[in-house]
Amino acid sequence: MAHSARSAHISRGTRIGVFAAAVLSAAASLTACSTADSAPERAGAAPAERPLLTKAEANKVVDAYQKVNNQANEERSAALMAKAEGGALLAMDKAYFTQIPALRKSEVEKNLAPFLYVNRTFYIPPASAKADWFLVRTQGAQLTHGKPGKLWSKDVRFLVFKRSADGWRMVVARDFEGADAAKEPHIALDKAGLMKLADPAAKIGRTAPSQLPGLVTDLWVTGGPNTALADTAARRVGRSWYTERADNLDGHAWVDFKKAAPHAGDVFAARTADGGALVLSDSAVDETFLAKDLQSYISLGETDKPFVKRNPDARMDKVVRHYAQTEIGVISADGKPAVYSIGTQVTKVDATPTPDI
Repeated sequence: MAHSARSAHISRGTRIGVFAAAVLSAAASLTACSTADSAPERAGAAPAERPLLTKAEANKVVDAYQKVNNQANEERSAALMAKAEGGALLAMDKAYFTQIPALRKSEVEKNLAPFLYVNRTFYIPPASAKADWFLVRTQGAQLTHGKPGKLWSKDVRFLVFKRSADGWRMVVARDFEGADAAKEPHIALDKAGLMKLADPAAKIGRTAPSQLPGLVTDLWVTGGPNTALADTAARRVGRSWYTERADNLDGHAWVDFKKAAPHAGDVFAARTADGGALVLSDSAVDETFLAKDLQSYISLGETDKPFVKRNPDARMDKVVRHYAQTEIGVISADGKPAVYSIGTQVTKVDATPTPDI
């Protein structure tokens, strides 16, 4: 997608008469280095588990992803990006391309600048697990004269590559950022150095990995007053969408969030060395604005207008923004959940003009 040294950045501000869009750069990018290949077999010993794919093969997958992603970014091509990405991430990146005409040129150039994924470590499950995905721990770097340049930051990014009918696609990319980088867990490995998977539906303590998307969307829908999520920067950002949702509306419109069907509904969970799980997933919410009376109306913000083909400059009676999200979190060994990064991108806008009077 549109990527670079960034996580999703959100600029919110909505007011009746001038409906400023939520601008999000849902970022995703990649590069890699590795986990161990199959351990050597000793005479008389049981054969070691075979990996889903080798480190060398996984490295080629990431290299191919970078090449296609950079080309798609340069050409602003959603069709080309579909050859590198899938799931919610692809939906988010296609939407970012749609928004480009309304975004600052300097922001777009920064977000779509050529990149590489460096300092790669691969976490690959055994073939016997029948999984269709593997994980990469990496950092992003600028591509300078064909070689890795300056790191985006000290943040650590985890990437999920999922096998599709026509090859591998990157489907989630989220970071451990800033002070939360120290919360990055160690992935559990078996004797062959292969990643131990966690069943998304199986509870660890009181929390199953598959519950993370719902806990995240609850921050938008209710503000999470009774959330089980630990206090993190990502949780606070999610809550702010709820607490600030009516800012600048001056009492002339209602606004609320509702949980929506996720674009893919994927949950990828890996066991951590302490008995918990690292979780990457996707979720979705809808944000609805409704004018309260005949004297009130909603005007689309500039970054919403590219999604509305018919008369985007009209006064609107109702506007619905559809958001896709991806998140990364951890379930502790005793079942306590935490979310450390949430990427949010508007992917569709439905707008209903005010009736003629």
